[in-house]
Amino acid sequence: QKENLQAKPFVLATIHRAENTNDPNRLKEICTALNEINKKIQVILPIHPRTRAFLKDQNLKLDVTLIDPVGYFDMLALLEACQLVMTDSGGLQKEAYFFNKYCLTLRDQTEWVELIEAGFNTLVGANRQQILAGFQEALTKKVISKSDLFGNGNASRLIAEKLNRFLNHPTSGT
Repeated sequence: QKENLQAKPFVLATIHRAENTNDPNRLKEICTALNEINKKIQVILPIHPRTRAFLKDQNLKLDVTLIDPVGYFDMLALLEACQLVMTDSGGLQKEAYFFNKYCLTLRDQTEWVELIEAGFNTLVGANRQQILAGFQEALTKKVISKSDLFGNGNASRLIAEKLNRFLNHPTSGT
C-alpha cells in the first residue's frame, strides 16, 4: 500500500479541532479551500468521526479522498509520502517538520511558534483565500529540518550521565 501512496503527489490533511468543526463558517471555508486544492493535487484526509458528523450536520461536501482514521504507523507512512501537510493538529505540525514536509496550519494560532519563526509552517486559519494563498506559496517551499530546532539528539545520553553521576556521588549535587 505504501508503494501506491508514492505513485502520485498528494496533500495530507486533517481537520478535527472543535474550533474548526463546531463553527459552520470555518468548516465551510476549509472545505471550500480543500475542494479547490484537490482539483490541482489529490488531498487525502483521514476523517475524524466528529468531523464527519459535523460535515453531515452542516450539509457540507468534501470533494477530496476521504479515508477512515488511521493508526500511528499508517499516519507516518502518509506523512512520509505526502508533498504537503494541511492540518489543525498540534502533533502533526511537529511531525511534518521531522519528515521535512512543509505545513499549513488551519488554525489562528499554534503552540509550535518556533516552526513558524523558522519558516517550516504557516498559519492560514480557516479563511479560504489565506488557505489557497498559503497552498500556492507552499508549493515552492523546500523543508530541510536538519537544524537543532528541537535539540541535537543527545538528551537521553546527557540525562543518563547526570543520573549516573548523581547515583554514584549523591552528595555532589551535580
